Amino acid sequence: MSDSPVLDNQPTGSNGVVWKDFPEAALLNRITAEIVHNFPRPLQDDNRRVHTPTLFAALGSVCGFAAQTSLFSLIKAGLRPEQDMMAHTLTGGQTFLFGEQLNQFLLQGDPTVHNFGLWPCLSGVAIQKNCSPQDFPDLNTQFASVASRLGTAEEGVPDVTPSFRPLVATESLREAMWAYVEPIFLQDYPDKPAAHDPFPKHLWSSAMNVAAGILFSKMFNVMDVRTAMTLILQSAIFGSKIIEN
Repeated sequence: MSDSPVLDNQPTGSNGVVWKDFPEAALLNRITAEIVHNFPRPLQDDNRRVHTPTLFAALGSVCGFAAQTSLFSLIKAGLRPEQDMMAHTLTGGQTFLFGEQLNQFLLQGDPTVHNFGLWPCLSGVAIQKNCSPQDFPDLNTQFASVASRLGTAEEGVPDVTPSFRPLVATESLREAMWAYVEPIFLQDYPDKPAAHDPFPKHLWSSAMNVAAGILFSKMFNVMDVRTAMTLILQSAIFGSKIIEN
């Protein structure tokens, strides 16, 4: 996949107001704000600090799985073709999904369902922080790195120096954080009533990508942009491939 262009008007906002002029806009804003506010909490240590590489990997892994979920909902509704989607079982028994349609949906987005794509949501923030495209990781390299590690001891581990590796494996992060984020999408809480109806699945990826961009912006100065984007992107690519059994 080639590098995508940066959006001219990158969606951001301290209050989560990033969409307008379509029926689900208000709900989408509320869901995004709820994710931004709550996502870091289960990753805090006893001193309420968050290990930033682990946070970035967690964001990516959930963005990836949300993209798969949203795309599958569109395919099930007959709004997207079931093309170029192949499941492959690795020697260790893990099943992964491959296909250019999924890659495009995750990283480039789909404006017809108000999905800005993860790449513009990250690169737009970096441009706003005075970075240039030369500072970004190469997208083709991100896919190649994830693919080269499948079926090895490094499977799902982002290709960064050891000092910036997440504290938890990507798949374990995805499982733990999905269990935390999915109730936000479903508005299904064991300890409080839902504020509104369940969030439509085809918009889950939209909310997660923009939430990731906002949290990336908040944590921007913790590490260099190439490392941060690599953590998020490779975790997202890996997370998008996982098929739950």
